[in-house]
Amino acid sequence: MKRVCLILSAALLLAACQREDKSAKIIEEYQALSERIDQEYEQAESPQAADSIIAVYVEQAFDLQQAVPESEAAYLILQDLYFLLTTEQKEQAFAVLNLDSLESHGLKRQHEALLAEQRTAVGLPFTDFGGVLPDGNEVSLSHFSNSAEYMLVDFWASWCGPCRRSMPGLKELLDNHKNLVIVGVSVDQDEQAWLKAINELQLTWPQIRDNNDEGAQAYGITAIPHTVLIASDGTIIARNPSHEDIESLLK
Repeated sequence: MKRVCLILSAALLLAACQREDKSAKIIEEYQALSERIDQEYEQAESPQAADSIIAVYVEQAFDLQQAVPESEAAYLILQDLYFLLTTEQKEQAFAVLNLDSLESHGLKRQHEALLAEQRTAVGLPFTDFGGVLPDGNEVSLSHFSNSAEYMLVDFWASWCGPCRRSMPGLKELLDNHKNLVIVGVSVDQDEQAWLKAINELQLTWPQIRDNNDEGAQAYGITAIPHTVLIASDGTIIARNPSHEDIESLLK
């Protein structure tokens, strides 16, 4: 029995060493990929080209993250990659990790956000939350849910460049679809910056400030802009759709 145990221990040690070696190699490959993508992104000649470069990065980095389950490489790559993944990819990424080790690897918050995404997935009832109106009064998201056939919840912030650039497209959607109400949900901590942005951007639809992050946490929002399209019966019908997708869904 002792001899069997010694052989088994040696086998486990060898497997662990091989695993560490493979993980180290994956980390080297990932670092090389990141450097190459950074260079290509800087040289991109159009937004479309830049998007294609990022898509290649996500595909290849995700494959590397999946290559060695429960390895340092799997945790490290997910830290960088999380915000670019779909919900399904996030689920697969966490499936190869030890969930008890997430906090020590700085991934506990991301996992909690994924669980929130799953609770507010397409086809499920929307989750209500409260916020503060520009006049200081409190209101819940559900207050606006019967205002039109569809409600588009737009998570944004005054300091977010992509959010500000998306506003003309939202205005166009609102002008073209009388069956739509948009509710802006700002994650701004600075109330005055939020109020100034509403005025500068001439936002005419309802705005609330998610000053306690209640809404962002409920929907697992970790990057903005992020929109959620909800039908009049309270069902979530799209998460973060493009403006073109929204046009199609509203027709």
